[in-house]
Amino acid sequence: MSNASQECSRDLPPVALSSPPKDLPAIVLLAHRLEKVIGQFCQFVLLATGLALLVILMAVVVLRYSELGSIDSGAELSALIFPVFVTAGIVEAARTGAHVATQILLNALNGAWKLRLIVLIHTVTASAYLYLSTFAFRNAIIAHDELSTILEVPGSFGYGCLTVGLAFVGICSLTAIVRHTFGNEPVVVNFADAGPGVV
Repeated sequence: MSNASQECSRDLPPVALSSPPKDLPAIVLLAHRLEKVIGQFCQFVLLATGLALLVILMAVVVLRYSELGSIDSGAELSALIFPVFVTAGIVEAARTGAHVATQILLNALNGAWKLRLIVLIHTVTASAYLYLSTFAFRNAIIAHDELSTILEVPGSFGYGCLTVGLAFVGICSLTAIVRHTFGNEPVVVNFADAGPGVV
């Protein structure tokens, strides 16, 4: 890879990179790998749960309107799958930088202050989400004995998914801190991009 193409690829947000340059510190490469694994997992969960919801809802509608009855567990299964679908979407949005961001302030600041603000934002985000994940885990333990009516799924299932989702958002914020501080990746604020606002 030429120096010009390496410099060009460093200006892109990390999610746009197919693979990060090899000359980065090991901790930054680890952050990229961790983000990639979380992203692939969330994309798989989004696809699987989205298709499952589509199939379940379609089956319920077809059975109901053809007067063949209904699926007793259809509503309960949808209620169990939907939060997993939403949580995976939130984690994916946080990973790509499409979650709530202070774009106008970041755009007004110069490089050093922009970096300080993004590190502060990610530090607060990581702290809050990792702290909340501990409470969700505690609630999962408490709710484990409760069973859903038809499928008898433990109440800890939803809290467990919430715990993982909150932890993943916290981890993605930590990897962003590593990328920006140790990897010297620029803070990209792009108002023209319809996708992620700040990465």
